[in-house]
Amino acid sequence: MSDHSKLNIAGKIAGFFLESKITAMIMLAISLAGVMALMITPREYNPQIVVPAANIIVARPGSSASENENLVVKPLESIMNAMSGVKHTFGYAVADYGVVTVQFDVGQDQERSLVKLYNQLAQNLDKIPPGTMQPMVRPINVDDVPIMTLTLSSSTVSDDQIRHVASHVLQQLRNIPGVSFTQLVGGSQRAVNIWVDPSRLAASGISLDQLTQQLQGGNVSLPVGTLVNNNHEHPLRLSGFFGDAQQVGRLIIGAPNGKPVYLKDVADIQDGPAETDQQARFAWGSAAKNAQWKGEAPAVTIEIAKKAGTNAVVVANAVLSKLDKLK
Repeated sequence: MSDHSKLNIAGKIAGFFLESKITAMIMLAISLAGVMALMITPREYNPQIVVPAANIIVARPGSSASENENLVVKPLESIMNAMSGVKHTFGYAVADYGVVTVQFDVGQDQERSLVKLYNQLAQNLDKIPPGTMQPMVRPINVDDVPIMTLTLSSSTVSDDQIRHVASHVLQQLRNIPGVSFTQLVGGSQRAVNIWVDPSRLAASGISLDQLTQQLQGGNVSLPVGTLVNNNHEHPLRLSGFFGDAQQVGRLIIGAPNGKPVYLKDVADIQDGPAETDQQARFAWGSAAKNAQWKGEAPAVTIEIAKKAGTNAVVVANAVLSKLDKLK
């Protein structure tokens, strides 16, 4: 055993651990703790800080951007600034609606902050100018940011068929533990398109407003009462939702001369993809080794976010594992 008499306190401590059998146990314990921390600690795409925020969307149909700014956005900003815990507010106005974003101080409880926001709105509903619709509150959450995206694309299948497949895939992925917010981007949704012929409509004697009202009134489903018979009560319900293009075409839109006029008599009706104002495309880059086609093709992207406090790596691996089974 070496002589430690000439060493200072740091040297004596180092000498003790160099010759002690407990040093190996301490190193092993530290290594095990590091491995456990690596396995248990959640991986986060964004830092887990609580920053409560929400968008207040106020619709005012028919108003200009300047009117919404002066009548909706600015008064609503001053009302929200009066709350305790609010860091700042900012908003913008366009034609027909305005949006005000309220951000609370970092560390404020999100649920309590939203409750205060709803109470503040309810107490000031009498100050809403005429013609303004009920405000809609949409909370902003850091965990709503997608941790991964999956793109489905094909050069031989239309975008509405790709979206149909993507919707079925999304239904399976939503059941994975840890998956929170999901969304489809791109593709055309299924719809019944009605192409009204102006000449045929004018010849029928029915106006376009009447046709619109009949469509709105015909596509409803609601309870109409109960039927009592032999001490038994049977609820009655009107099931009037349209199912396909044929049902839409058989809708009676009027009877000007005592003869019913069907919608198919004045319009062409097609069951297919709805009109879209945006498209999603996919193309293989020049570095792709196994490119299945050249050029662009329609695509649909699945966005997946995780629940708060879950491990992003674990959730992503579970999604990829489920996707392999679905293939």
